[in-house]
Amino acid sequence: MNKTTLTTAMDLLYRKYLIPMILLDQDGSPLYPSLTLTSNNSLKHYLEETNGPVANLYHFGKYMLGCFAFQLAGRTCYMVIGPCGVIGTPETSYTFLEHEYHYNVHYSKEDTYSFEEYIQLLYTLFVERPLEKDQIHWHYQNDPHDRSMQTDLSLETNLYERRVHEATFDSYHFELRYLDYIKRNEPEKVVWVFNKMKETYSVSLSPYELESLKLKFSAFVAVVTRMSIDEGVPVNQAFGLSDSLIQGLVYIHSAEECLRYIKEATYRFMELLHSYPLAKKSLLVKTIVNYIDSHLYEKVTIDDLAAITEKHKTHLCNQFKKEMNKTIHNYIQERKISEAKHLLLFTDYSYEKISTQLAFANQSHFIRNFKAVTGQTPKEFKEKHYAHALS
Repeated sequence: MNKTTLTTAMDLLYRKYLIPMILLDQDGSPLYPSLTLTSNNSLKHYLEETNGPVANLYHFGKYMLGCFAFQLAGRTCYMVIGPCGVIGTPETSYTFLEHEYHYNVHYSKEDTYSFEEYIQLLYTLFVERPLEKDQIHWHYQNDPHDRSMQTDLSLETNLYERRVHEATFDSYHFELRYLDYIKRNEPEKVVWVFNKMKETYSVSLSPYELESLKLKFSAFVAVVTRMSIDEGVPVNQAFGLSDSLIQGLVYIHSAEECLRYIKEATYRFMELLHSYPLAKKSLLVKTIVNYIDSHLYEKVTIDDLAAITEKHKTHLCNQFKKEMNKTIHNYIQERKISEAKHLLLFTDYSYEKISTQLAFANQSHFIRNFKAVTGQTPKEFKEKHYAHALS
């Protein structure tokens, strides 16, 4: 490639991507575009770090640069790419090499992955061979006031810590085993996990032990909540328990308490998971159950279920009866009565209001259904269980 072709390509690429490029000779003097560089804004130190078939990429928090060497007409030249803004940063302009650059006029913003891919594209075009992943070297300037910069540096530190401390509670395989114990309802294995955790836990998410454990707890709850949903727990039930457990963190005041709370949360999820034995049920049945659970305060019809599953009514009714050993109508009735029990014990709602809330035809219809499922009237149920619920 000759210089004319190269500079034409540079202009076309700049108009397309709005990421500036500067072509330098082996001494660091600009060949294109024409610039006057003083000793204060020299690019020579980037060139000195760029030896051999590599590309050096620099992250300054607010913007990025790239640099690589190549041969042009038998001579070594350098291509400096940038400045490219960092997506998510608020700056709309900044000064580079004594020139003021304005966002969307002189430069664009990209994430680090996109910028890296762009460098690979340029390297392939100008060096005429692919740039391998291990030839890309990132350099980070540590700015303590730059949150995106701190995230990158923290990532590098955490990766190192995890490689050094292979036996850690946070490890992927250890987490998989832990989740498997919950699925298999093996509380004795959970006890082993926590004893192991005390021996191996080393990665901290905060300088404060209690805060670090609370952060880990929140992450643990998020993972187990989604696992529970995948295993057949209705969405509202899973997230209801998740919300309650996370809200309870405000009452935890020591690391020892937090560890006990994590164990308690594990048992609560195990209990919830195995009260909904849907793990081996079809996706169709899980979808129906989730929809019913999310719409207990509405009238749910077979037509509704057919619409959301996109299945014929006869097929979904037969499949549900085959897998659940009860009709969809009976399941809806049982779930609504289960919710009614909660309202009877923990609210002062009248029978009429409960029947309206749960979309029964009227109060008499609600009482008949309640007795059919429980063998008691709502009044008999409340008299028998109300005192116990308050104790």
